[in-house]
Amino acid sequence: ADLFSSPHRPYPAMPSCGEPPSGLQSCLAACCCMEMKERDSVGEWMLSANKTKAPSLLQKLCFCQSGPSERRPSGIETVPQLRGLAGVTVQAGTRGAFQTFKWAKWDAAKRQVDLKVFGGFTDCGGSGGSELGLWSEPVEAQCCFLPQLFGRCGNSTYRFTFSEDYRRADIAIMGNALVFCCICIPCLPVLCTVPKCCFAFEMVQTDNSTDGTSWSRNSSMCGSDFKFHYHLKEVYTPEGEVGKYHDELKEHPQQVMVTY
Repeated sequence: ADLFSSPHRPYPAMPSCGEPPSGLQSCLAACCCMEMKERDSVGEWMLSANKTKAPSLLQKLCFCQSGPSERRPSGIETVPQLRGLAGVTVQAGTRGAFQTFKWAKWDAAKRQVDLKVFGGFTDCGGSGGSELGLWSEPVEAQCCFLPQLFGRCGNSTYRFTFSEDYRRADIAIMGNALVFCCICIPCLPVLCTVPKCCFAFEMVQTDNSTDGTSWSRNSSMCGSDFKFHYHLKEVYTPEGEVGKYHDELKEHPQQVMVTY
């Protein structure tokens, strides 16, 4: 995710784009209730399934999900200027990070999207809809640990608030800060927002994009000026068809991890 990925950070445990993960990496992902998925079929598993698979042990014990949960379309694909975000987008310049807004929470009146990066609590039984599998991570140890502890258990959420012309969005970082004190109560709602004086994110639609298929993601730390971080580009349309920037996929590992 944004807080943990950088185009300049070395990934010593990272398989190359054509190399499958090791047995140890596969075992670690399974133990952390992360599912490994094929890069080339991301348009299917991230967009097509309207229900999740059987829940992991973590989902059963900590999130009270007893069976598969429905995935409910957000409706953001009905906004022409944002339609590309309802497909699969890739963080060009990072490794193995795909995401979709198709199953997020969209408030059209506020022009606001809430995206639980790694899922989290919805309600007992999972009838409130699932937000699992909306964001992928590369197959490496720190991406198993951080998504589980600080992401899923803390209901880590990005809130995107768009301008009236849908050309720009402020990104608020939200979650339950109790996990940093080793207090894990997954059913608690999102309680805290990271102050912008610490971290501030934004994304701006590029000049050649009018349909949400290409964005510049900029970051600021400690009140500094925004600096370019990476491009967000559509690789699959909301219908699962090949997107404008599908060629970007080949720059990413063959397998990635998602929560389930």
